[in-house]
Amino acid sequence: MQYITLQADHAKRFGLVPAVVLHNLIYFVLKNKKDARNKHDGKYWTFNTYQGWTESMPFLTKFQIRNALRSLHEQGAISVGNYNRMRYDKTKWYSVDDALLQEAECSDYWKKRTKNFKKASDKSVAPIPNNEYIYIEPY
Repeated sequence: MQYITLQADHAKRFGLVPAVVLHNLIYFVLKNKKDARNKHDGKYWTFNTYQGWTESMPFLTKFQIRNALRSLHEQGAISVGNYNRMRYDKTKWYSVDDALLQEAECSDYWKKRTKNFKKASDKSVAPIPNNEYIYIEPY
């Protein structure tokens, strides 16, 4: 069973759904910071499509997520950018406001939560098998 936790002050300040989305963004931005990934213009970023966010937060609709991201951007809680390699890729990138990110880094909750982050390069990846012969059965 998964639990959703968020800072009550964020819910009060930004609204409940935007606070849930903000919590998710903080998580991924802190993870990228720890991995030293996705740093652009002096900030750490995370990216996803609206469909990807709905898979990450299946209890929210695409419409709710889009409105929450727009609201957080308008309120100055997040920055929105595009650092995609391909021009046709319109996936949006998100970074958390410096003050909010610093607040998260100093909180006991996030210190405990990020303590066990593993670097992306620490993942155990199975090597490609070395098959010298490939046998294909006839029909």
